[in-house]
Amino acid sequence: MTEILQKQIPYPRPTKLSDPNYDFTPKECAAILAVPDERMGFRELGSIFQSYLPAGTYEECAYFIPRVLRFLDDRGDDASDMADNFLVWVAEQKAELESDGLLLPICVHLQELLRSCLSELRFQMDPLPGKDVPYPIDCSLVESLIVGLNRTRLVNGKYRPFGNAATPIILDAVGTIKDGVAASWFAIFASLLERGVFLLGEEIDAPIYDMLTDEARIAKACHLVCEASRNDRQLAAFWERWCWKGAFLTSFED
Repeated sequence: MTEILQKQIPYPRPTKLSDPNYDFTPKECAAILAVPDERMGFRELGSIFQSYLPAGTYEECAYFIPRVLRFLDDRGDDASDMADNFLVWVAEQKAELESDGLLLPICVHLQELLRSCLSELRFQMDPLPGKDVPYPIDCSLVESLIVGLNRTRLVNGKYRPFGNAATPIILDAVGTIKDGVAASWFAIFASLLERGVFLLGEEIDAPIYDMLTDEARIAKACHLVCEASRNDRQLAAFWERWCWKGAFLTSFED
């Protein structure tokens, strides 16, 4: 997908970054471009697509769109922060991206990334002292993608670039509750919604809200999560800590 998008970018690699918002020094801009494309990480790409204060003009930054999408595809430690920055940059540059025929391919790529994240539940141990329990690696990236793709309004009054592009992915990948993975993501979303700490966009889309508050779906998710946790120690440890709906701890002891 990024290879196809690369061929659609109508701009060459820039020889300079113009720093239109006066947020970087000439030395910093030169150092960013001195890094080969394939070696660019969050430091360089985060500066190029620094939300409201990018290091270059639209034309200068647009060349690096395929590279930032590949960075997001890797789902590394800084993917969530990069998604936050990039999606604001996209919203700010909506008119230019539409004119160049790039907005839709970017949207489709990010939708597929969200779908990929929701197709599995990867864990790592909590790095905080005393927190010897696993937590979902992609949770922050998933939230960033949902908020960005369903963004309703930016601070400066500009409106959503993608409509509610995350909603159909969530309804399909999570709402069907077809297996333990989908059930776990459903339970994570529903429990966070219940606790009021998860932003599914500035205003939660009505179909998502209806899905996550549907009692039949909640019961199905609880059942599948309990079943999946019996044979998955990491998943069991996560839900023992989470203890959503009070059902999981007693189920593990049956």
